[in-house]
Amino acid sequence: MAKLPDNETLRRLFREGLSDLQIAQAYGCTPAAVNARYGILMKEPRKPWSNTASAILEAAWPREEFNRDKFTHFNRSRDLMTFIRWRLGDPTLTERQLLRARNFTKHQKRDGVVLALDWSKDNPWVFLPREPSDGELVIRWPEGRELPKGPHLEAISLPPTPADPDTHLG
Repeated sequence: MAKLPDNETLRRLFREGLSDLQIAQAYGCTPAAVNARYGILMKEPRKPWSNTASAILEAAWPREEFNRDKFTHFNRSRDLMTFIRWRLGDPTLTERQLLRARNFTKHQKRDGVVLALDWSKDNPWVFLPREPSDGELVIRWPEGRELPKGPHLEAISLPPTPADPDTHLG
């Protein structure tokens, strides 16, 4: 019988953008086995777009280290999550959420800024002038942290075309 990798490896594969099917094929098991490990054994329910967006941000600012959950109620955090879900192709976004994602993109492009976390502020989500090292990212990726790959990297990057509700990765 095939064996799935340890939980941390499984989380890393998910953060890198692999689907349940891709993980299952790599380890010779079924997608249902991958999903069951996440939902039942690891107690991490699968909301594909929200969980993926959270996993991307977890790679940048791990909850245990940064206590990021204290700041998710701020509008800029919500806009970032909505933007990531939009770029991933989340079909459950409302018209209002799509507008927020488009406005987030327009603001970043128009003003040449990225979103960053500054823990010294009451609202730590701040827009900073874009630097060459930011490339097309919408967030200032923390130095020393590994960037996500594939669709997850694209989900935190500005779309190549003008902000359009149909511009996503799906």
